[in-house]
Amino acid sequence: MTIMLYDLDMKKVFFIFLFALGVPFSSCNSSEKKDLGKNRLSAKEPVDIKKVMSKAPAWSYDFEQGWNAEHGKGSLENKSSKAKKWRYSQMQSKEAGKVIGDPKNKDNKVMRFVWKKNAGRQYDTNTQKKAHLYGNFGANSRQKEVWSFRVYFPSNSMLSDNRSEIIVQWHGHPDKNEAMRNPPLALDNRLDKLTVSWLYDERKMTPPRFRKWNRKSVDLGTTPKDKWVQFIFDINWGPDGSGALRIWIDDQIKVDEQNIAIGFNDEVGPYIGFGIYKFENTSQHKNRALLFDDFAQWVY
Repeated sequence: MTIMLYDLDMKKVFFIFLFALGVPFSSCNSSEKKDLGKNRLSAKEPVDIKKVMSKAPAWSYDFEQGWNAEHGKGSLENKSSKAKKWRYSQMQSKEAGKVIGDPKNKDNKVMRFVWKKNAGRQYDTNTQKKAHLYGNFGANSRQKEVWSFRVYFPSNSMLSDNRSEIIVQWHGHPDKNEAMRNPPLALDNRLDKLTVSWLYDERKMTPPRFRKWNRKSVDLGTTPKDKWVQFIFDINWGPDGSGALRIWIDDQIKVDEQNIAIGFNDEVGPYIGFGIYKFENTSQHKNRALLFDDFAQWVY
């Protein structure tokens, strides 16, 4: 009887495949993380993104009623009880998050994030660095999801800066007794260049102070100014090498990576965060500001 691969548990197939190649399983327990390289499974056919997005999203947010969050750190001004709640907020000042009029459409409202140099000193060091909102945890570390959103980079408040800022990130949630780690997927802006980076750890427990992430990065080009830019992220989380990542900017595909390792082996899946995160907590400029609108998430 012929046994098709899709009839087997994919994790079992992965380890059977490694065993056949003579890869020692004991290496997974060391403090060094192996590069999966040739030991990955064959990529599946990418999902039809238009078909996924033709259905009702699992989550959407347009800021017409303001913004709100279930929990938060830092300044909690400007929240609206009329708006749906994001899971969490971190605002380094009372100006950090505010809904304003759309610079391109007087009938639309959008979210403005402002980061100020030396602001938020009364808060913890992490909150000082951020004007940020966060979504809910993913269902698991193998979740497949599509995110769509728009970003506006004003030329007068997003001047070229030699200090990076993360504008969108998907962060992992460590398991019990596990140390915090870098985000497995992030979109950042530096010197008027957009870059997307991803990393992984397939082990069940990431050791404290681990830094050898095998990070992969792609240059997405010059940061567009004074116009709304549509981003679409199709993410198949897969720290074992079965993952995939596709990114469109204004309907042009910029990243198409299949059969990659991305994410962590956690009980719950990554969650989105967006705004301005100056992780070095400094800038060439006194402040930074950008706009977001029209978030939608599909899980498939």
